[in-house]
Amino acid sequence: MTQSLPSRRALFGSIVLLACGTITLIAIGPGPTIPQLPVASADPPAAPMTIGGGPTDHTMFGGTSDRNMVNLTAKLPAFPTKAPNWENADEVKAWSDEWVLWKADLGSRAYGGPIIAGGKVFVGTNNEQPRNKRDTDKAGDPIDRGILMCFDEKTGSFLWQAVFDKLESGQVNDWPKEGLCSTPLVEGDRIYFVTNRCTVVCADVNGFANGNQGIQTEKYQTPTDADIIWQYDMIKELNVFPHNMSSCSPLLIGDIIYIVTSNGVDEGHFNIPSPNAPSFIALDKKTGKLLWQKSYPARAIMHGQWSNATYAEINGVRQVIFPGGDGWLYGLVPETGEMIWKFDCNPKNGVYELGGTGTKNDFIATPVVYDNKVYIAVGQDPEHTDGIGRLWCIAPTKKGDISDELAVEIKGADGKTEVSGKPNPNSCKVWVYGGDEKRPFAVRDFRFGRTMCSACIVDDILYLGELPGYVHCFNAKTGQHYWQYDTKSAMWGSCYYVDGKVLIGNDTGDLYIWQHNKNPQVIDDLDPNAANQKASRDYRKKKREEIEKNYLLAKVEFDAAIRSTPVVANGVLYIMTEKRLYALRTTPKNGK
Repeated sequence: MTQSLPSRRALFGSIVLLACGTITLIAIGPGPTIPQLPVASADPPAAPMTIGGGPTDHTMFGGTSDRNMVNLTAKLPAFPTKAPNWENADEVKAWSDEWVLWKADLGSRAYGGPIIAGGKVFVGTNNEQPRNKRDTDKAGDPIDRGILMCFDEKTGSFLWQAVFDKLESGQVNDWPKEGLCSTPLVEGDRIYFVTNRCTVVCADVNGFANGNQGIQTEKYQTPTDADIIWQYDMIKELNVFPHNMSSCSPLLIGDIIYIVTSNGVDEGHFNIPSPNAPSFIALDKKTGKLLWQKSYPARAIMHGQWSNATYAEINGVRQVIFPGGDGWLYGLVPETGEMIWKFDCNPKNGVYELGGTGTKNDFIATPVVYDNKVYIAVGQDPEHTDGIGRLWCIAPTKKGDISDELAVEIKGADGKTEVSGKPNPNSCKVWVYGGDEKRPFAVRDFRFGRTMCSACIVDDILYLGELPGYVHCFNAKTGQHYWQYDTKSAMWGSCYYVDGKVLIGNDTGDLYIWQHNKNPQVIDDLDPNAANQKASRDYRKKKREEIEKNYLLAKVEFDAAIRSTPVVANGVLYIMTEKRLYALRTTPKNGK
C-alpha cells in the first residue's frame, strides 16, 4: 500500500528550539503559516509513504486516511487453519516451524498497532516484560510504563523502544498497566503517536542509530531508547484532562497532524474538569506547532474521547471527521477546524447512564469513509459492558445540523417536559441499523449492541464486530442485514479484509477467518414462527451451522486475547495478542 520515497527535510524559515517538551519558535523573516494541504482527489486515499519499505507496508491505523479496514493489494494465499495445543511443547514447535517466521514478546497489554513500515514493525504495549533493567524496581519487578516497541521486519529482532513514565495524577488520567494504546503512524523516517502521558510525539524511526536529532534532552538515552524529534504536551499546553488514558491514532494529511485529545470527565464521572480544553487539535508535523484547536463537545462530554479522526473528500469538499465525546460526529475544514456539519448519532430521547442500561452512547470506533458516505457505530468504555447501539450511514452533502432528528420538547403523561425528536429536513442520514428488538424469543432486546470496532467495507459489503462478540454482515448501500454470528467472546479489534478473506480476533484469543462474498445470503437466525424458546434455540443453532458452512474458513485459537486488528503486509500475516506479536507465513514452510 506504500512505495518508497526520498526523505523530505524542507526548512520553513524558522528555528525550532525544543526544551523540556515545550516548543518555541524564533521567526526568521515572515511569520509561520499554516501548512498547505495537498489538493485532494476522488481516487482512493493513499497511505503515508515510507523510506525503504515494502510494496504493501501498513503505515497507519486503518491503512489509509479513510480508515477503511481493507487491503486491496496484498495476498493471503494460505494461513493456518488451526492452532496447536499451547500446553503441548511438541505441538507448539511443529506449528511454529510450519507457520511462524518470528515472534516477539510484548508486555501484558497490547493495543497499539501493529504498524509495518520501512523495514520495521511498531507496537504499543506496557512494561510487564522489560527490555531494559533500568525499567525495573529494586526487587527486579517491572515499573509500570507506556512502551512503543520497534522490531526488525525480517527477523523480529528488537531494535529500540520509547519509554514513558506514568502520569503522577494516577489512574484517573493514566490507567495502570494499560501501556501505550495509540497505533502510530509512519511517514518517511518519522513516526507519530500519542503517549500515555497525553503527549503527541514525533520520533526518528531509526532510534539513536543515526545520532540524536531534534530534542537533545530525552529522559532516556541508551542506544535502545527513542530519538524524539518533538513532542507536544496536551495537558501542559491545553489543560486537557484525559479520562483514564490517551489513545488517539494520529491522522496525517499533507503537513498537518489531527488528534483527538481524550479530554473527559473526572474520577467521579460527573464533573468535566476542563470543559473548555480542546477535544480536537491540528499540529504542524515538522515542528509540533499548534495550528488550531476546537472544543465543540465542551460540557456535553459524557465520559472520555478515545476515537480517531478520518479524512474525506465528499462531493469535492475536503473535510476532517472527528467523533466527539457527546455522541456527535463533526465534519471540519482541515486547515482551520471550522465546522462544516455535525450529526447526532443518538436518539433525541436517549439517556446516558454509567454502565449497561443507558440508551445514549459516544464512540470508541473510528469513522470510515466509503463511496462518499461515512459509517460509524456507537459504543462506550468496554467496562460499561453491552447495551443498545446503532450503526449509522450518512452522506454529508449539506451544511449545519444534518442529524436524523431535531430535538423537540413535549409534555409527558405526567405533565413533565420530555425531550423527543422530530424529522430533520436537513438530514443526511442514508440508513441506520439498531434500536429495539421486539420479536419473540430474541436473545437480546436490541438489534445491535455497542462496539469498539470500525467498519470494513469492500464490494459494497460491510463487516463489523460488536463488543459482546457478534460479527455482522450488511449491504453498505442499503443497510440490509445479511447475517450475524456470535463468537461468544468480546471483540476490541476490527474486521480486516485481504484477498477475499475477512479476519477478526476476540478476547478468547480466537482468530476467525471468513470467506468474503459479493452476494451474501440473508441468514436470519431468529425464527419468526417458533412456537417456544426451545424451537427458537434449535433454529438458531441450525442457522449458525449454515453460516459456518457458507463463510467460515478457519478458527485459530491463540494463547492470549487478541485486542488488535490483524494485518497483512509484504507477504506476512501479523497477529498481535495481548502478550506476543506473531509474524506468520502466508505460504506454509513445506509449500503445501
